[in-house]
Amino acid sequence: MKLDGAVSQGSGSVNEDGWGILGNADDVTAAWVFDGVTGINGRNFLSADTDAAWLVAKADDHLRSLADLELSLREIISRLVQALIIDFNAAVEELDIPKDYDPPAACLILLKRYDKAWRALRLGDSCLLARAGDGAHTILAASPNNVLDYQLAREAAQHRAAGAFDVKSLLAKFRLQLLSGRYMRNRPGGYSILEANEASTQFVDYLDLGAPQEILLCTDGYYRAVDHYKLHTDETLIEASLGKQGTDRVLAQVRAVEASDPSCKKYPRFKPADDATAVMLRKVK
Repeated sequence: MKLDGAVSQGSGSVNEDGWGILGNADDVTAAWVFDGVTGINGRNFLSADTDAAWLVAKADDHLRSLADLELSLREIISRLVQALIIDFNAAVEELDIPKDYDPPAACLILLKRYDKAWRALRLGDSCLLARAGDGAHTILAASPNNVLDYQLAREAAQHRAAGAFDVKSLLAKFRLQLLSGRYMRNRPGGYSILEANEASTQFVDYLDLGAPQEILLCTDGYYRAVDHYKLHTDETLIEASLGKQGTDRVLAQVRAVEASDPSCKKYPRFKPADDATAVMLRKVK
């Protein structure tokens, strides 16, 4: 696989997404995308612009060595989580962390080549689209948190109608609801996420992709082009993301829609925009 294109853009001053590849642009052996979960602690505690950005940076650094080893995906994620636990415990050792602290977390999709076949793992609600040479599709695009997302979007619309447009104020208003939802991280009946907690390793989705022609990895901010704004279907999103600056053009479309609807009236959503990242891979002919 070669790297056909990539884009990553924050929706504010800090981009909590991340991505990486191993090998080189003409021969990718592994690839990944991160989507840091927006914090609701009221302040940041760790040594980065945000606590989520701290976790993403640490995990990205570890993956650059772990994903290059001859290890199964299960072993890679196990070692990654163990490394994050060590990092987090060291980072908070001398900090006064509140009892209701919401620990940093991130969605992760990791893709790795094993001989001539590709396998992937998924934690959280980022998206993987893979297309075989015959046009068949393997699609992983479900968001386990959509119910809460849409509920919060409806309630946020009421607050916006009353003049509360600031995302930070909305996060504060909905903190208890968000905490309740995040309590279900990596629990039966809940949803998976990457965090510095051994439980992360118990709720990973694994995919055997075979030898696809194209693979798109993206965070939910990029996938809004499909599920929120209906600019594309899964199939046309792959097509649009291919080629020179394909991912840039798709993201520009997403940002144009968001800019045209800053109050979230036409397209109800909790945040007017989200960090967005995509990595497009194509089989070398």
